[in-house]
Order: sequence, then structure tokens, then C-alpha cells
Amino acid sequence: MPISKEYIVKRALSLVGVILGAAIITFIITRIIPARPELLWAGPHATLEQIERARKILHLDEPLYVQLGYYLRDFFTGNWGVSWRTKSPVLTGILSALPATLELIIVAFAIAIAIGVPLGIIAALKRGTAVDSVLRVITVIGASAPVFWLAMIAQLVLSNWLGLVPSAKRIDELLVLETGFKPITGFYLLDSLIEGNIPIFVDALKHIILPALVLSFYPLCLSARMTRALMIEVLNEWHIRSALAWGLPKRTVLYKYALKNVIAPVVASLGLSFGYTIIGAFMVELIFVWPGIGMYAAMSLLSFDYPAVVGCVLFVAIFYSVINTVVDIIHAVIDPRVKL
Repeated sequence: MPISKEYIVKRALSLVGVILGAAIITFIITRIIPARPELLWAGPHATLEQIERARKILHLDEPLYVQLGYYLRDFFTGNWGVSWRTKSPVLTGILSALPATLELIIVAFAIAIAIGVPLGIIAALKRGTAVDSVLRVITVIGASAPVFWLAMIAQLVLSNWLGLVPSAKRIDELLVLETGFKPITGFYLLDSLIEGNIPIFVDALKHIILPALVLSFYPLCLSARMTRALMIEVLNEWHIRSALAWGLPKRTVLYKYALKNVIAPVVASLGLSFGYTIIGAFMVELIFVWPGIGMYAAMSLLSFDYPAVVGCVLFVAIFYSVINTVVDIIHAVIDPRVKL
């Protein structure tokens, strides 16, 4: 078994440390911002008595460390607080927005792997040619370009100028009313297939393709560069050269033996890029009006909704730590040389 108990314990302790560190830093930063959240809680026409009562309810009349203590106690008991903007539980708001973000990221990573790995293989096989040079330039530029800039350019060209895909939102609300679509899991592509609602599936696919393509650009370029470098290294190994010398078909050697040694490091690198993709998803959601966690966090931040902001930060920290742990475990399972 490549995974030890010590590794699991170490990861669990690391997760607790990440949560505490993120909670303390974010909580202090949100409290430093000059704002009066009690006015948001009490409403625009509240009296002085109602405002003072709101301060007591939110513990704003107590020292900062006491407020932090209240928050950490509630957080670790499953109470992430109530949004001052929506008056609903923060965890409920995050979980309701999570499927939209997850669906966007999953489609983006599927595009990145489906295109990036073959491009890396082609670049490795065409090493030193014009094809290799062009692909290298494109991947370097793509990995360096800011995701918000790519999003705006893609929206302007593909949607506003060419009209190929919708420019914003997740689905056509009028079509939802016409077809009677009712989400089951929150993943619209999956739900539409479960219900057999093809018009909704096509519409959801049209809406998700552009933001997913923009979001996939960084992991796509990263996987292409990693695949190229590793494939060149593997193709020079003696066992690969010997297999080719013995007359085995090049396609068999390439995909059955060489790619097996390449895919594990590529998976690990994509897992490490997941954090960047989450941040990119936040920006993409704002530009494409995508109702995910990024939009929820942005609206909370603009409204000085401290519990929701801290909740979003902690959720992303937990999610990122868990994903990295899962990626490490998958890497150990795929590559027997890795021991955890």
C-alpha cells in the first residue's frame, strides 16, 4: 500500500492549520475594512435602537479576539454564520452556488486534458520543427495571459462580434419556463440528460463552452508543456528505444509504454494548478455572470458581508487542500515509485 497512516494524519493536521490560518487572516482583514455592517443587517430604514441591537447580535460591540472566538467556535460546530446580505445561512448559500462552479471547472479540465495532452505528444514527436516552435510559443503565451483578459477578448470576439455562443449567464431563463426544467443535482448538463431535456442540454452547453474554454487555457497550456517535456525524456529511455529497435509498432510503444510514464506527473501538475483555476473561475464567473461561488463571494465582498466572505475563503481553502490530497493519492496509485 503506497499510502501510510502517518501521511493521512499529517495531511489532516495540515488541513486544520490551513483552516485556522485562513480564518484568522481573513477575519482580521474583513474587520479592518471601514464599513458598518450593522446597517446592512438592520436595513436602510432602521432606528438607532435597531442598529444598536444589530451590533449586539453580530458581536460588533466586543473586542476583535472575542468576535474571532465566537466565529471559530461556530465554524467548527457546523455553523458558518448567517449572511448579512441575504439573511440566509452562509453554508447554504455556498453549497447552492457550488454546483455551478464545479461544473465549470470540470468541463474546463476535461477540455484541458483532451487538448493539452495530445498537443504535448505532437510537439514532442515534432521536436525541433516549425510545429513544435508554434505550439511552444502558443503554450507560453497562454500560460502567461491573465484569465480576465482572455475572458473579455473571447467574449468580445466569439460572442459579441461573431455571435457563436451566448455572452453571459448559465442558461436561458425563458427556455427553462417553456420546458419546465427542474434541476436535480445542480449540474445542468447532467440534470438535462437525466430528464431527457435535450433543448436545455444544448442551451446549457452553449452557455458553458465559452467560460470553460477560457478557464481551461492555463491548465491546457501547462499540460501541453509538461507532456512535451516528459515525453521527450521518456522517448530517450533505453527500454523505449529497445522496444522500437525490436520492431514494435510505434503507436503501441508510444501509447502503451511511453504515455504511461508521462501521465502521472501530468496529473500531479494539473492538481497543483487547481488552486489557480479556482481563482480564475472567480474572475470568469464575474465576467460571464456565472452564478457560482465566485459571484457569491464578489457580491458578499461588495456588500461588506463578512461571514459570507470568510466562509467562501475557508471553503476554498478546504476544497483546495482536499483536492491536493486526492491528487497526491492518485499519483501514488498510478506511479508505484511514489510512496506517501
